Amino acid sequence: MRIVIVGPAYPLRGGIAQYLAVLYQKLTDAGHEAKFVSFIKQFPKLLFPGKTQLDDSRDVINVHPAAKFAPLGPVSWLRTAREVASFNPDLVIFKWWMPFFGLGYWAVQRWVRKHTKARVLYIIDNVIPHEHRPGDKFLTRLAFSQTDFFVSQSQAVERDLFTWFPDLDRKRTAFSPHPVYDCYPVFPGTQAEARAAAGLSREGRWLLFFGFVRRYKGLDILINALPAIHKKFSDVKLAVVGEFYGPREEYDKIIRDLGLTNAVSVRADYCPNEEVGKYFAACDAVVLPYRTATQSGIIQVAYALDLPVITTNVGGLSEVVMDGVTGMVVPPENPAAIAAAVVKFYEQGGRNAFIENVRKESRRYSWDAMMETILNLAKRP
Repeated sequence: MRIVIVGPAYPLRGGIAQYLAVLYQKLTDAGHEAKFVSFIKQFPKLLFPGKTQLDDSRDVINVHPAAKFAPLGPVSWLRTAREVASFNPDLVIFKWWMPFFGLGYWAVQRWVRKHTKARVLYIIDNVIPHEHRPGDKFLTRLAFSQTDFFVSQSQAVERDLFTWFPDLDRKRTAFSPHPVYDCYPVFPGTQAEARAAAGLSREGRWLLFFGFVRRYKGLDILINALPAIHKKFSDVKLAVVGEFYGPREEYDKIIRDLGLTNAVSVRADYCPNEEVGKYFAACDAVVLPYRTATQSGIIQVAYALDLPVITTNVGGLSEVVMDGVTGMVVPPENPAAIAAAVVKFYEQGGRNAFIENVRKESRRYSWDAMMETILNLAKRP
């Protein structure tokens, strides 16, 4: 099948770019003819909350992208559509994660559908965005009006899809869980060696908060749970690895006020691909104290790297984390519940007690299953 993927690609950074790069690689490895039409940039500089939109990783998947799309550039939309059409694709795949891109996607899809026989498929991260803005529903409806098929990666997202689009023909939709990120190099040494490489103390127990820091991800809730954890396990520390999309000062103040300066290590930068493995190898569990969510790629990074997950029961996170089996699931916005889960996790043996279950469960989240879902949908009349 001839397939075009439209979305961000290296040198642009982030989980969406990484996901689409892996998908491109899996499709080409399976014998499909694939082309990647990428973004010139993801956001105008004025609207981007981070330090840079560029990825300085050395270990990257080369998707040979044709960079054409700018979210607020109508001329670029036409360039993108023509680039897509020039490949004469059978299928065009977009990743949908926020309505900001809706108008540009709509324009590209409408032109492509008019000038080719290609079908259009969305892999959906969120239907209802984490952070609401005026016009979200309008832009989502606009883009979805030009889309043939939809793949939801969690049952929570699937429910949201039919909440906003109750008349959508279910034959145009399918569910396939988010595959594991098997693209990150595994750290080759011991946990002690990983801690040394990551600049963490070799002694004690380490929890990991990984990824962009935004309010809905609840880092403040996790920090506030640490004093209760220390009543049982005084050597528990927290490694925060991720760029802050908002003021860092409020988190630093909580750390100081609670006397946790020596218990929290912060690397406030985007983590290059080749360094991801050392942090997951250094820690005992990754913690997702999210206030809201639909799904999380962080869980699929953790599963690929044999790390248990402690998460709040929001969105589709508890669909993937099996409470007491591959980690712990707790109510949201509850530091005491997180503390109790961490204590229970260590009392039950910590990482070593969960690692085989994580390895077994991770096999359920394959790229082969995702590709089969995509291709079966594309063949429907």
